[in-house]
Amino acid sequence: MTRSSTRELVGQFAAPLRSYLHTETGGAALLLAATILALVWANSPLSGLYEDLWGMDVALKIGDFFTYDHDLRHWVNDGLMVLFFFVIGLELRRQLSMGELTDRTRFTIPALGAVAGLVVPALVYLAFNPSGEAARGWGIAMATDTAFVLGALAVVGPRFPAHLRVFMLSLSVVDDIGALLAIAVFYSEDVTFTPIFVAALCVLALVLVSRVRVFRGPVYLVVGLVLWVAMVESGIHPTLAGVVLGLCVSAYAPRAEDVREAGALARAFGQSPLPALARSAKLSVERAVSPNERLTELLHPWSSFFIIPVFALANAGVAIDGELLEQAFSSPVTWGVIVGLAGGKLLGIGAMSLAGVRLGLGQLPGRIRPGELLGGAALGGIGFTISLFVADLAFDSQELADEARVGILAASLIALTLGWAIFAIDKRLADEDDDAPPMTLDRPVDPATDHIRGPADAPLTLVEYGDFECPFCGRATGAVEEVRARFGDQLRYVFRHLPLPDVHPHAELAAEAAEAAGEQGFFWEMHDCLFAHQDRLTATDLVDHATALGLDVERFTRALGSGEHAARVRADVASAEASGADGTPTFFINGTRLLGRYDADALAAALVGDAPPPGAPAPLPAADPSLPAIGRLRGPDGQGVDLALIDRMVAERTSDDYPRLTEAQITTLERFGERRPILQGQPLFGTGDPAADFVVVVSGAVAMVDGYGTLNRVGRVHGPGSFIGELALLRGDVTLTTAVGARDGEVVVVPAARLADALGADGELRDIVSRAYLLRRARLLALAAQRDAT
Repeated sequence: MTRSSTRELVGQFAAPLRSYLHTETGGAALLLAATILALVWANSPLSGLYEDLWGMDVALKIGDFFTYDHDLRHWVNDGLMVLFFFVIGLELRRQLSMGELTDRTRFTIPALGAVAGLVVPALVYLAFNPSGEAARGWGIAMATDTAFVLGALAVVGPRFPAHLRVFMLSLSVVDDIGALLAIAVFYSEDVTFTPIFVAALCVLALVLVSRVRVFRGPVYLVVGLVLWVAMVESGIHPTLAGVVLGLCVSAYAPRAEDVREAGALARAFGQSPLPALARSAKLSVERAVSPNERLTELLHPWSSFFIIPVFALANAGVAIDGELLEQAFSSPVTWGVIVGLAGGKLLGIGAMSLAGVRLGLGQLPGRIRPGELLGGAALGGIGFTISLFVADLAFDSQELADEARVGILAASLIALTLGWAIFAIDKRLADEDDDAPPMTLDRPVDPATDHIRGPADAPLTLVEYGDFECPFCGRATGAVEEVRARFGDQLRYVFRHLPLPDVHPHAELAAEAAEAAGEQGFFWEMHDCLFAHQDRLTATDLVDHATALGLDVERFTRALGSGEHAARVRADVASAEASGADGTPTFFINGTRLLGRYDADALAAALVGDAPPPGAPAPLPAADPSLPAIGRLRGPDGQGVDLALIDRMVAERTSDDYPRLTEAQITTLERFGERRPILQGQPLFGTGDPAADFVVVVSGAVAMVDGYGTLNRVGRVHGPGSFIGELALLRGDVTLTTAVGARDGEVVVVPAARLADALGADGELRDIVSRAYLLRRARLLALAAQRDAT
């Protein structure tokens, strides 16, 4: 079975969102480094240089119309931060237009949590500071720092936090907008209405530009600069211009005609590299991709890796000494910030989100547990960037501003510690509750949307979540076809997509190709073709496959290029995650997940339970000549041994090459396989089974029989804790002897495809098995040498 190397089903998120999350998380390290540098610098002998640098006067003057004369820190806060909020606006517009938030039901709970996470901390702060200048700091406790939260999740969060990260990103977007509105409405002074009218005209112009899909960046730059100047002159904080501008930049999926034109002009330039053709090709490529995505790709790294660290460097440098700490921790401003951020965010986000789910207002994405949600809510108390930003706006008093900054730093540390503690407790509780993955199919089979082979109303259902580039899925197709042949019209087979792009780079595009072929009624033909050519899944190969199948290639290429089927693929992946599938292939039999083997015999047995498959021959009786008869089993001396007496055979003693595994090690193996009963005299594996699976005896005993059904020579007898096999098993080779029940009991069977994962989960277990197999191979080689010598 193939699994994602990160064990996160990130394929359910669009590539731009995955890139956005990755950049935000990566930027957190630089943000933390800049914060530490600012604190060290401000408290070092060079602290005077720190203040001189950020207090340096910088002026911009445009005739008598506009003058902007402020220190460097102010330029960072009112200038560079506009770009930061511009990127936030771009991402929100993209998500609302063509991203994860096009499904508004997925946005309900994060939005409710964000609103409560804004209101409750502000009220908590005001409870500490009900009046006076200190009361103006209520906005400090409102904000959540997206970069720090995503970075913290990567360090202290759950092992597979993909859905929680998206939940916190969605929440942070609403949180940022709320904080911005608070800044614009409550932290703006001397508002002038003529510049506001100019700003409104700029917004109208941006909306019109977006409607007609103007794709040139300079248009947005010019209108954006006019909007920023208008905001400065109006008295409303200019950072609002950034998010408004971002929301107005159009986002749309690539249009097929634009893609074709770009390709044609690029080919023409390749044949005749003229300057005019170069310009036309460049413009056509830019036209094919929305300005929103192009600007996000360009500016988001600058925002995360430069602007935010520079902002932290300029604002986090608080000179901390004993006097300030004593003053701060006796100040209601400091405590209002600490309790508002660390406690108010946890209460507001956590309580409202859980209440919203309980009231049926929406659902949490994926399988976020309540404990994980509360841990994320606690991390929401890291309000660093915008909290520092508001602190600079709220107070004229440097003393109050410093007390607030101490509170912000302390609250961020407390929120990080609190989040880590909640995640740790939740993990322990989940382990104690044996937090097993779901075993039932999340989404029932729907003939209107699912791809089905066989009668849609067949009584038996086999659902596979697969990946066209997964070699194990490719091998499983043979087993599926054999099962379909056995059951005929009694079975319907359903294929759903589970591409794992971090291990199979072409899987997502191949899945979309199958859907694009399905649009023309050729899904199963493309399905079979892709599995038959798993080494040919590039974009060019997919077009070749479509041509070979006789599809409308232009229509197919247009659908594949525009990504119009990506949402369908992501919906299948989300369904897989909610159903507990974390690798490929994963099978569901009549709605229940199949654990263990997925060969034809195992699939058939699971489909009908103890009943024989429809039309299948009756089981052979014990007296059938193809099975060993009573008295035909032979012991090591070659003499006959009655099956009824085999339970008297003693399991051989423990040795270095035949060690016993502990209960904990057997439990580890069971996570990757399944328990099966041992019946005396019955083989562990069915006829035709490759018998290449790893087996450890839990109770009873298993005898290894050479020449089962003919020679029937009994070899070693394995007792509880002993495992079967030899070195060849580690590479999936067939076992030459047959495992037969010597005494009734149980074994744990780990499929060959999952053995590497099972041994990788416990280094000591892997060492024991590997060394034992090496010693067994040495023994076999020694015996072979002795036979050759005689």
